Amino acid sequence: MADKKWYSLHVQSGFEHRVKANILKALREAGKEDKVEEIFIPAVEKVVFKAMGKEKGELPLHGEEPRIFEVEGEEGKKVVFRVENGKVFVESCECEKKKCVPDKPIEKIGQKIRCPENKVEAKIELRDRLYPGYIFIKADLDKDLQSLIRRVPRVLGFVSAGGKPVVVSESEIVAMKERLKRGVPKVRKLKFDIGDKVKINEGPFIGFEGTISEIDPEHEKLIVLVNIFDRQTPVELEFDQVEKIS
Repeated sequence: MADKKWYSLHVQSGFEHRVKANILKALREAGKEDKVEEIFIPAVEKVVFKAMGKEKGELPLHGEEPRIFEVEGEEGKKVVFRVENGKVFVESCECEKKKCVPDKPIEKIGQKIRCPENKVEAKIELRDRLYPGYIFIKADLDKDLQSLIRRVPRVLGFVSAGGKPVVVSESEIVAMKERLKRGVPKVRKLKFDIGDKVKINEGPFIGFEGTISEIDPEHEKLIVLVNIFDRQTPVELEFDQVEKIS
């Protein structure tokens, strides 16, 4: 069997974990699980804690030691969560009428535990994304496998050159994983959000208006959907090339 190599796959931003799950499902159904060794999302699975809608802190989902996080909810009542072995538990809660739901631990992205009485929740989210909209696949990538992966919902395509998927070196993947372990530096509060309407004030599309579909805070870049010849066309722009339309 050929040596497996790393490739970069462009997917719809915000759906990286769903694409990964759907690729694994497609591989199982096609009997091609042996063609892919690993799928890596350059991000960190974290447990995000909120009280009355406000974020109170976060913890990595995975760690060597159990961790405890206490959240003070409505009327000062406390909910204590435990994060252990990739799962989130309710250690204790001062709720009396409306018990915490679900009553079992959570372990997957998107799952959450809520205490409706105290208005507290713990939710697993994908955070500290190094490259929003990209995942990496280590595979024996023949034409059949490329076709299978491209058919997965929300897959936009492989990063390619000359019509061929570009190989990503093992050292680059290792460097990304090490960077995630060290922690991704927090970026300043963004002045843009996905869905914002903006006007382009510089470059070949000056004067056009569009909607932000992707944000790359690390490189201060945006993808703006612009209506050109009655078609929604994605345009990559710098932060300072656009202004928000109020």
